[in-house]
Amino acid sequence: MRGAAVICSTLVLGVSLAATSVPRLQAAEFGTRDEAVAMVRRVQEKFKKDGPDATFRAINNRAFNDRDLYPFVHTIDGTLHVANGAWPGIRGKNLHDMRDQDGKFTTQDFMRIATTSPYRGWSDFRWRNPKTNTVDEKSAWIERMGDYLVGVGVYKAEQINANTVEIVSGSPSSDDTYLRMAYDLAAVLNDGDKFRVVPVVGIGGPQNIRDVRNLRGIDIGITQTSILNNFRRSNEQLGTFDNKIVYIAKLFNEEVHLVAGADISSIQQLRGRKVNLDIVGSGTNSSMRDIVQKLNIEVQEVNVEQIDAFEKLKRGEIAATVLIAGKPARWMSTLKAADGLHFVPIPYSAAIGTDYLPATLSHEDYPDMIRPGDTVDTIAVEAVLIAYNWPKSTERYRRVESFVQAFFSRLADFQHPPRHSKWREVSLGTTLPGWTRFEPAEAWIKDEHRPPASSDPQSLLKDFLASRGTASAGADPIDLNDQLFQDFLRWQRAREAH
Repeated sequence: MRGAAVICSTLVLGVSLAATSVPRLQAAEFGTRDEAVAMVRRVQEKFKKDGPDATFRAINNRAFNDRDLYPFVHTIDGTLHVANGAWPGIRGKNLHDMRDQDGKFTTQDFMRIATTSPYRGWSDFRWRNPKTNTVDEKSAWIERMGDYLVGVGVYKAEQINANTVEIVSGSPSSDDTYLRMAYDLAAVLNDGDKFRVVPVVGIGGPQNIRDVRNLRGIDIGITQTSILNNFRRSNEQLGTFDNKIVYIAKLFNEEVHLVAGADISSIQQLRGRKVNLDIVGSGTNSSMRDIVQKLNIEVQEVNVEQIDAFEKLKRGEIAATVLIAGKPARWMSTLKAADGLHFVPIPYSAAIGTDYLPATLSHEDYPDMIRPGDTVDTIAVEAVLIAYNWPKSTERYRRVESFVQAFFSRLADFQHPPRHSKWREVSLGTTLPGWTRFEPAEAWIKDEHRPPASSDPQSLLKDFLASRGTASAGADPIDLNDQLFQDFLRWQRAREAH
């Protein structure tokens, strides 16, 4: 691989992200449940202040209407529909026995709610939508109002759209760690039409940034910090700064899995050999191009999916294949040392730079590849959750804010089976130098939620060793050698919070 090609690739990523800004301002198209309740309360206030006639006149003149929200009023016995902000044709009619498409007596259900303590509540039925002119599922908030009942409804299909966030994740053909994390988010956070996470299959870390930035409908994405930082550095070289991406939280470490046959024992031996760096556009491909350039190892790059790479490796057509993914990675778990394959160590060094961390693979991670008690040194890059930097006044900002509140408040629910083991590495207080955190996420952390930081060096050291699998948190004090101490300092800087 030529260094110039890597630099060019990085610049293309940076330029494309900086130069193709697409206006994405959107206003809320539909009313919410909270807004429906608030509208009912406004009608009640006018009723108390100005009386029935003025209130009904205001409703019929659409004074209260807001997007698809409008009030309606029945007499408490259901025999007279006295006011309606959307459908004048039913004013003055007796709708006591009216049924919806499913046969439900809608007015009688309103009466039941308004005449039974606490004299307010939700009623579900099917009703014509003034926005779409179709009959849709609707929920109306009903309250008693003197000798009348008042209601304001929301259309349930529109609530799903208003309360849904889409997260672009990973590709099952390369590695499914991102995809599994996204599905975990959906499994834990989905709450009917109140909130929903929709996982979207992605292409890879670089494209995920572009998709968050430009693809309509995408709210959140997962990518690697090394790719984000290359994006920032390339923009700086061009004298530009792009503030359209913010981060929500650092997630977990993604370990580099370098697999080769028995004739390869060092990454240096891959110089000039054919090495699969995964498909072009994947996170593995982008970060590995960066890594081999930093290590000054020029390889003959091959770009195939991992399942094809394993067969090429067994046939001797390539010298190695590499995958960057959170351990234990599904594709790597299919390998066996009995097939003549093994993990090649990648020792951490200063040449690799600040975007990567020291890491290890162990027997517990891959029992069919690593013997009990053995470990393999490697490096890792951190995965990060990113979002588009929406202005506060937009509906999309509100959606991402809702996601943050739901996710941050329930992090503990992700950190035990059957959720992915990588959730246990997530520390919400960890910062991403050079990048701005999404404001509601930063506010949540500062609002008495920031994890306490330990100032005891020995405690921090034990945490570090436990993270590498080289010692337990209860180990005795250890006489540090220089390399381990440098690794420890790198780890400490990487997890440092405000």
